[in-house]
Amino acid sequence: MKKRRSRFIVLLFLSLWLLAAATIALPVREFSPNENRYLAQRPEISFKAIRTGDFQNHLSEFLSDQIPFRSGWIRVNTTVKKLMGRREINGIYLGKGHHYFQKFTDDSYSAGRMRSVFQMMDTFIQEQKIPTQVMLVPSPGSVYKDRLPRNAPYYDEERVYSTAKQMLSCPVIDLRETFAQAGEGELYYRTDHHWTTQGAEIAYEQYCNAVGLTPRMHPLTAVSEKFRGTLDSKVLDPFAPKDTISAWTDLPSVTITFDDDKTTDTPYFQEKLQEKDQYAYFFGGNWGKVTIDTGAASGKKLLVIKDSFANSFVPFLFEDYSQIIMLDLRYFHGNVADVIAQQGSSELLFLYETSNFLTDNGILQLAGNQK
Repeated sequence: MKKRRSRFIVLLFLSLWLLAAATIALPVREFSPNENRYLAQRPEISFKAIRTGDFQNHLSEFLSDQIPFRSGWIRVNTTVKKLMGRREINGIYLGKGHHYFQKFTDDSYSAGRMRSVFQMMDTFIQEQKIPTQVMLVPSPGSVYKDRLPRNAPYYDEERVYSTAKQMLSCPVIDLRETFAQAGEGELYYRTDHHWTTQGAEIAYEQYCNAVGLTPRMHPLTAVSEKFRGTLDSKVLDPFAPKDTISAWTDLPSVTITFDDDKTTDTPYFQEKLQEKDQYAYFFGGNWGKVTIDTGAASGKKLLVIKDSFANSFVPFLFEDYSQIIMLDLRYFHGNVADVIAQQGSSELLFLYETSNFLTDNGILQLAGNQK
């Protein structure tokens, strides 16, 4: 018995050693298309880094990210945990109906920071003196509470909305009741954290009602039926469903200019449907600044300060505004007030998914963006 145990331990350590050696010897990968993120690179050795522990920490991250057959190990781990009855894997809740949810609890953000951000936003909004709307998109887990695993902790979204309405001097578009009445339609992808285009269109209708526009009809066309999103990348369940991406394809003629000065006549990037991150079909992903000239007769100009949820929402506005500028403050580091002045913005919209908003650091730069 002791010999068997000793052999097992020796075999285990030998396997781990060979795996680590292979990780170090194989070419270093910079980017994981499956996980849509950059991977940890080989750490530099220095006495200071070893003394402070930075080298050991970075080496651990490097070995974890660069391990051979990483995706295969994740799939095996998921399969085993599901067989054990686990309903949370790598920070993802495995909900009913094969619906995944990013775990986000009251401990995932600072309530004090939230209040400071709202105060900063309100100061900025009041200084701009243009009609402003704030749309905080409800999180999937708050809309589909009945699909969360039983007793799964989830944050109190009501506290965020009530604080926003209390502290902001502009209207807050609250989509929760509208989404609750939407029936069984899929408002969010099952394997991704974004809303579907159907959800974005419902939000567009509520936005129109809030600003006095007449909502238009937008027939949607399925452009992909093989989408597995960012939440799936953390789980890699071989039995996960595939989502459908739809879009309003009968668009008016527009000119779109990105922050690298490249231009296009469509917000849709067909080639992205051949990649893992198919949500990048909308505007090719996230950019610091995107300028959309539509030629709409209204003459109105809209500035949208946003996260990636806006990418599938904004095309619905092409017939309502002659120019739309989108700013993603994670990547745009200019002065927002200057953009408003240069564009001659007639309206301003903040559009963020609520849990994204609570952890986004880009929006903090508004504090130094006065006129």
